[in-house]
Amino acid sequence: MNLFVYGVLIRKLAQGRAAELVAALDDGLPATTRGALYGVEGKDGGWYPILLPDPDGDEIHGVVHEAGAVEWQAMDEFEDAHYGPDAEYRRETIPVMLPNALVVDAQAYCYARAVPPDAVRIEGGSFAAWLEETGRRPIASR
Repeated sequence: MNLFVYGVLIRKLAQGRAAELVAALDDGLPATTRGALYGVEGKDGGWYPILLPDPDGDEIHGVVHEAGAVEWQAMDEFEDAHYGPDAEYRRETIPVMLPNALVVDAQAYCYARAVPPDAVRIEGGSFAAWLEETGRRPIASR
């Protein structure tokens, strides 16, 4: 099983609890998927992304990890991922493309709500690059 991360769970962006959750993962490989990516401002003034998978959407950049070391319950709690009506994310299996053009399935946290009206569309599909270009910072806590 694989885990695709595209935002605050990318090791170089992870802070606080997110950093703890990804510490045991392998280095991962750059990977892409298709969809729409938005930035949302968190309560602490930092930003986090939301992904809406769409096979006809933009190329979304992230990292794919072998998921053997993932603590799924803790990761789901961090992402507020469940199948209840108030879930913020749902963990879904999506296709991701590796650097060698091989497509593999990976678990990813996909947004489960309507896109917030103040969300900012991330052109270019890279949350990390968007943060750097705009001078924003990732959330430190949820």
